[in-house]
Order: sequence, then structure tokens, then C-alpha cells
Amino acid sequence: MARRHLRSRTRWTLKRQWLGIWEVQNYYSRLEELAKDGAEITFGYALIASASALLATGGLLLNSAAVVIGSMCVAPFLGPSRAVCISAVFRDRKTVLGGLVKQFLGLFAAGAGLAFVTTVLLRSRVPGVEITPEILLRAMPAAPEAVLSVLIAVTAGAAASLALSADPSVVETPWGQIIDTMIGVEIAISLMPPASVVAIGLAFGRVDISRNALLLLMVNILGLDIVGSTLVLALRGVRVQYLCLEKAIRQTALWVLSTVSSVRLLGSEINVTLMNPTAASVHMTVRTQVGEQVPASLAQTIATEIAKRTGCYCEVSVDLMPYQSYSTL
Repeated sequence: MARRHLRSRTRWTLKRQWLGIWEVQNYYSRLEELAKDGAEITFGYALIASASALLATGGLLLNSAAVVIGSMCVAPFLGPSRAVCISAVFRDRKTVLGGLVKQFLGLFAAGAGLAFVTTVLLRSRVPGVEITPEILLRAMPAAPEAVLSVLIAVTAGAAASLALSADPSVVETPWGQIIDTMIGVEIAISLMPPASVVAIGLAFGRVDISRNALLLLMVNILGLDIVGSTLVLALRGVRVQYLCLEKAIRQTALWVLSTVSSVRLLGSEINVTLMNPTAASVHMTVRTQVGEQVPASLAQTIATEIAKRTGCYCEVSVDLMPYQSYSTL
């Protein structure tokens, strides 16, 4: 029992000494994948953003908070927001720009554009369509409402980053996906309704409403992407050098494997778990042709080469997976 307590205390001291996320397999590489996926503009994203915009416009004109909330539930803005904050920490300007472009296309091209067209058509064909309190809430907020809106945006951004860093092991689990859904709704609160109000104000010829809603939207985007999300990841110790270390370890292992004739890189897996900035655990599943021999010192060679190239000491384990292939082509 004393030995177990000592081990736990030593591990806790190590985590406190090195700021960062440790003991999670492929953590930093997975963050980079989330960012790149979040910045990718797809046809599905455009369709869902359009559906959210139509729901938000209908709810605002109908003065129905329930319908506006429904538009938030389908708004797809968690991905681009994460693309911005993660890539900002990793200093990937291209992905930061991609995330911002995706956000603005969803909010203005799909969101505000459809809101404007819908409002103009409804005003010309349906009597009684007027500016409602739900619209004015986003267009002419009192000081407490404006401050609280910004606070909500910052908190939603912080929650998005905390979901990735507070308990990073749940990122790939069903529970993590449920958390993402809830956070996505919180993020949409700050984005889709103000974007729709910008267009609705223009459709009614109320430039003051559009201007105020646009200002609120820009402040919310800043609070969401930078103050809430990026700052939290930085405070949690997410750093670009840890991503570079993961990549360097993986690339070094691949280089060693490429020098072994009996190893097939296609289908092989290399998983890297950083324990701290100078230690890592590397688990590899390597495909080999049936009947061919693999050097007994393969794991040792990989660990030595990683230490030589990166200065990181590794525990390397290699699982060999023999396979056969045959083709009549």
C-alpha cells in the first residue's frame, strides 16, 4: 500500500512540474486532426448551417424562444471554433484562417443571406411580420444583457477547450461526443441568432438594428474563439512543441521501420503517449510477411534512434502481425 501511495504521489508531482497534457495516447496529434477537420468546408456543413439559419429566422420573427433554441441545437459551429483555437495554439495560420472563413461563411453566406431573403419574402407576402422582442434582444441589448452575452460566449469557448483538456481521455468516447453536442448548442447561442438579426434588420431597413447585432456578433466571436477557447488551452499547457515531439517520434519510428525489408508500412500503426517532455511510451503494431524474420533488436533500435534524434527517452513495444497477400490481377 505504501509503495502504491508513493507511486501516485510521484506521478502527481511530475504532472505539476511539467505543464501539459500527459499519458493520453496520440493526444496532440488528435488535437491537430480535430482542428483540420473543423476547418474543412463541406456540403453537409452548408446544409446544416442553412437549416439552422431558417429556424433562427422563423423563431425570431415569430417571437418564439423555443424555435430559436431549436436553431441552436443544429448549428454546426463547434468544429470551426475549435479549428481556430487549437490552430492558434499550434501556430498553424492556414488552419486558423480556414476556421475563420468557415465560421463567416456559415454565419453570413448561409445564415444572414437566408435570413435576409426569407424576411423579404415574408414581408411581401405575409401581413403582420414585424420586429419582435426576440429580435430587439440581440439588436438593442441593455448594458447588463450585452455584458452577459459576452460572458456566455467566453464561457462557451472555455467549455469547448475544457472538454478537450480537463479530461482528455474522453475525447474519443461516446460521452465525449455528448459533451461536444451540448457545448455546440452553447456556442450557437452566441452566433446564429445575432447573425440572423443582422440580415433581418437590413430587410426591414433598420440599419441601427443590423449595426448593433453585428457588433454583438463580432464581440462574441472574439470572446468565443480567443478569450474563451485559445486562452484556456494555453493555460492548460497545450503547446506546439509537444505536437512537434509526437510527430518527430512517429517519423523516427517510421524511418527505422522503412529500413527493415520484412516490414510492411501499409497497415502498420504507431501510437505515441507522451509521459512528460522528455519521456514517452511508443506502442507499435507492425505488419510482416508470413515467413519473414524481423530483427530481435527492432524495439531497442527504435528507442535508441528516437533518443538520438529527439532527446526523448522512450519505452517501445512492438506487436508483430504476420499477414499473407495474394492477387490474381
